[in-house]
Amino acid sequence: MIAGVRQFFHARWEPYSRRPFPTLLRVFIGRVFHGGGDSGASEMDVGLGVILILLATPGMLISLLLFEKYGTLIRWMRGDGMFDPFTAVIPDEYFFIVLSMVVTGAAAIWRWDALFLDRRDYSNIVPLPISLRRIFLGNLAAILLLAAVLTLDVNAASFILFPIVVAGSQDSLSLFLRFGAGHALTVILASAFSFFAVFAAIGLLMAVLPYALFRRISLYVRFLFALCFLILLATSLGVPSFLGEAERGATNAVRAIPAVWFLGINQTLWGRSNDPFFAAMTRAALLGLGISLTVALLSYTLSFRRSFIRIPETAEVGPLPRSQFHLFPIGLMDRTILRDLPQRACFHFITRTLLRSEAHLQIASAFVAMGLVVGAEAIAPAFRAGTAAAIRHPSEDLLSLPYILSFSIIIGIRLAFEIPSDLRANWVFALWTDPNTLEARPIARKVLLAFSLGLLVPLCFASSAILWGLETALLHTVLFAACTVAFVELLLLRFRKIPFTCSYPPFQSHSALIFAAYLFGFLIFTAYLPELELWSLGDPWRAVFFLPLLGGVLAAVHYYRKQMLDMDKQLIFEEVSASNF
Repeated sequence: MIAGVRQFFHARWEPYSRRPFPTLLRVFIGRVFHGGGDSGASEMDVGLGVILILLATPGMLISLLLFEKYGTLIRWMRGDGMFDPFTAVIPDEYFFIVLSMVVTGAAAIWRWDALFLDRRDYSNIVPLPISLRRIFLGNLAAILLLAAVLTLDVNAASFILFPIVVAGSQDSLSLFLRFGAGHALTVILASAFSFFAVFAAIGLLMAVLPYALFRRISLYVRFLFALCFLILLATSLGVPSFLGEAERGATNAVRAIPAVWFLGINQTLWGRSNDPFFAAMTRAALLGLGISLTVALLSYTLSFRRSFIRIPETAEVGPLPRSQFHLFPIGLMDRTILRDLPQRACFHFITRTLLRSEAHLQIASAFVAMGLVVGAEAIAPAFRAGTAAAIRHPSEDLLSLPYILSFSIIIGIRLAFEIPSDLRANWVFALWTDPNTLEARPIARKVLLAFSLGLLVPLCFASSAILWGLETALLHTVLFAACTVAFVELLLLRFRKIPFTCSYPPFQSHSALIFAAYLFGFLIFTAYLPELELWSLGDPWRAVFFLPLLGGVLAAVHYYRKQMLDMDKQLIFEEVSASNF
């Protein structure tokens, strides 16, 4: 019977699927979900199933972790008598709303370029006997499908698990269903708002700006969106404390947070529509959702024809504008640090690729955005003290700021090193360089230190001198720079490739351990080292304790490299294992 039904639908669908509009829809869906416009992009694409699993994982893990909090036995052991699930879960419901908005918005930013057609689509589609109207409707349908898939996938696990965790032990089935329906509808609407807010921004920019200018500023806009989403994620730590009955009127700042708007929808669906605060937030959420959807559709409609027709007239531009201003004193560096010609050529290739390639800039800027948000959260307690004296003395939070920013910059660039720019062009390096003589590690070290210490050391010294005096500023800057150098040496322990010229390292089952190692390194670098530095600033002579610590790290790195086989030191252009990552 199943085979007969399958044959029936296949016989009906096959002729229809070969018509122009369904074919266009399949092409645009594949483009949105898989991309692959650039050379070597097939290597960069990850399977759709893997992407969907990764997007659904956060909601599943958070729901499972909440079993301990809302379990009947745990609540009985804590002495919780009366349990109102609709009130008790407000902080966690707010977090799920924030999580759905952040993950969906991040996915929309990631597929930013796939939302509108490009030169490749123009070259392939225009010669076909297909009207512009069908092209427009096909791409719009693919975008709406992307929004629906992202919204459902991000929240799929919490649809089922979160109601079971919180209300599964209740005796009333109607309570369980009302709780689950309210949660599901809330996070769906929040995800839809997040996606269409990004989509509306893209459409407005393309409708107002010339295509070349849009391409130049799109990276900055994406960076600002990523920063906003990270700030929104950070609000889940403090905003729930302002949502109590007594605290709602104490501040108006929480009213401007979109996640609070959708919490109002949630509370309204759960029977608290008489609360003036949540009623106002519900109206704000529905208004914001309507505006974002309307602006997205109108701006896309207005900009599609103009941008699509003018594609052949526009030249491809990089994500950052080119100017005569250089981030580093190139001439001075060439005469002093980069006197070796092969190293100089590789250094300039790496820095220019990093600043001109959109894929690599996205990775680096994402980590910089995370560093800015984490750094802002770290120094917030010092400024919440309300007095200027709170920042006039060194504290662990203030000292940790350059460490956080340095860690984020270095890790972001280090991960970007693994993405090849164009594998069809790496033969230039393979033929020109001698794998037995050219060492890639000094080149990568210079790049990482130039982008981290080259930018942060002047800022660190100037701000510390203004706040704490020259002596403290000098000691703080020296210790920070020394710790950063040691961290870079550890990170490049087995590095032996010219960045952006080697194929991708194959996926390994111990990648989760690598991620855990990065988290552990972040904790040590941004928490324990500033704490040790604060202890040293109390008496400058204590700083000598950093000498055996950093010296031991560098000595261990030197000894390990000395014991490596010659074959493990050779320059490579084809990744065969993840041992050097």
